[in-house]
Amino acid sequence: MVGLSGGLDSSLLLTLLCDLRARGELTLPLRAIHINHGLQEAADKWQLHCETLCAQHGVNLSVCVVDCSLNSAGATAERKVGESAVVSEEAARRARYAAFEGALDTGEWLALGHHQDDQLETLLLRLARGSGVDGLAGMPSARVLGAGALIRPWLEIPRQSLEDVARTRRLSYVEDPSNQNTHYDRNLLRAEVLPLIESRWPRYRQSWGKSQQLVRESCELNADLAEIDLKVCLAAGASRLCVAEMALLSSPRRRNLLRHWLLSLGCSAPSWKLLNRLDSETCVHTDQSAQWQCGAYSLYRFKGELIAVREDDFEPQVMSKQHAPSADEVRIELPGNGILILLSGSETIVSDSHFSVRYRQGGERLSLPGRPSKSLKKTLNEESVAPWLRDRLPLVFIGNELLWVALLGPTAEAAKYTEVNASGQGLGVTFEWLSPALELSREANSRL
Repeated sequence: MVGLSGGLDSSLLLTLLCDLRARGELTLPLRAIHINHGLQEAADKWQLHCETLCAQHGVNLSVCVVDCSLNSAGATAERKVGESAVVSEEAARRARYAAFEGALDTGEWLALGHHQDDQLETLLLRLARGSGVDGLAGMPSARVLGAGALIRPWLEIPRQSLEDVARTRRLSYVEDPSNQNTHYDRNLLRAEVLPLIESRWPRYRQSWGKSQQLVRESCELNADLAEIDLKVCLAAGASRLCVAEMALLSSPRRRNLLRHWLLSLGCSAPSWKLLNRLDSETCVHTDQSAQWQCGAYSLYRFKGELIAVREDDFEPQVMSKQHAPSADEVRIELPGNGILILLSGSETIVSDSHFSVRYRQGGERLSLPGRPSKSLKKTLNEESVAPWLRDRLPLVFIGNELLWVALLGPTAEAAKYTEVNASGQGLGVTFEWLSPALELSREANSRL
């Protein structure tokens, strides 16, 4: 599948692939996708050009209209330039790649026409942002994307070479007028900065390309070292890190490990600020639990281990139910919080018995069998219940009497309900909670 914008690069890429297909040198199915961002008055004309080009070559075209006005958090993604507002390049890129990913079939390749000039512009943009070696390595020539893969076959070919081929073939393509707008960072580099650099250092493309190759090798070495450290620091049979082993590493090596570990769990690349904070805080006061909120996930230091836990929008909801199961096992879906299983141990069940499932509000007390009454908070601490689960534990009540707590079991007060007495009164039921999968793991991420 070719990502077809209608511009020089993608139009030429599609045309040359069609040539290969015609000569029998390309046997894979060939199709194209056009992303209509709706940002230019001529957007529909560009779409028409792509439709015409594909029709000429007998290529199936998918068109995807995207909304670039929203970023990943749902806020308007624009910035002010003088008195005008323009949609940010990053917002358009996110929308475009999300559409690409959604369109890819399993095992399919997406070919993009990025060339050497695009790569060098990306290098300068990332230098301006203070990127690390992974960013300075530039766009990869191939990577996984959704169910398929993304390839960029022209990263070592300068744009001028592509223009020469297009001119020879009299190729028709569209020009985006916004490419002349130097309010956009990439256009400023293309129009003003890089020509100035080339006038002083004519072979800068080759020199910078060599530097990027060396940076890519450094990235590979960093990944190899992180994998070695990960094998030492991983807790046995888990995707958690052993804090004591982490503490033996130097700060640069520990940051390298943390970044590699988080990426292996499917987390987005952590910022330099976050890595510095984790490096300085995770290995001090290790006898205490701690939490670091990192957006879509949180990190917990708990019982000597560092654990990554998915964050979600869980909102506790009280559920009331009349206990009259018609089977030995009843499964109750808890919104956003797994499943509560009721196991009936008796045929004698009082039909007017009601129970409710609630969550911690603060101030709850309970007595576990054979123990004195304590606050629920203190009991959870004493029983070393994972902190990311504590506010999600289902609490089963009859009236205002606490009957059962997930991961702790029945309370002392539950005895009169969990066994049917001589008069036939009681629930005759026990409970089990299947918690949601919150802890991130390398195994789960490898299956995505």
